[in-house]
Amino acid sequence: MQTRKTLVASSLLGLSCLALTGCGGPRLARKMQDFLGKPEAALVRVLGVPDRRSVNGDVVHDQYRRTITYSVPGWTGGPAFVDQRPAIGGIPPTVPPQTYKNTCVINFRIVHGLVQSYRATGPVC
Repeated sequence: MQTRKTLVASSLLGLSCLALTGCGGPRLARKMQDFLGKPEAALVRVLGVPDRRSVNGDVVHDQYRRTITYSVPGWTGGPAFVDQRPAIGGIPPTVPPQTYKNTCVINFRIVHGLVQSYRATGPVC
C-alpha cells in the first residue's frame, strides 16, 4: 500500500514538473521563447521565484531548477520465471526497486527588466 502511495505521489510530482517545463524538447523551447522581450514579472508569475539569482548592474541572471523524481517498484518473478537450475535451488529472480532523478536547469538573462535570452540544460530539457 505504501509503495502505491509513493508511486502516485511521484507520478503527480513528475506530471506537475513536466507541465511547468513544457515537457522538454521543442515544446519547452516554444514556451520559453514566449518570455523573450517580456518583463521579468511575467517570468516570475508563471515560473515562480527563481532558485538562484545574480545581479551585475542592469543584467540579472535567474536560474530555475526542476527535478523530476520517479520510482520503479521492485519485482520478483513468479513460478513461470523460476530458475530451475539446482545450483540456485529454484530461487525466483528479484529486481530491487529503483529511484531516478532528472533535472532541468533553465537560466534566463534579463536586461533592464526585460527577458533577453534563456538557456536550458539537462536530460529532461
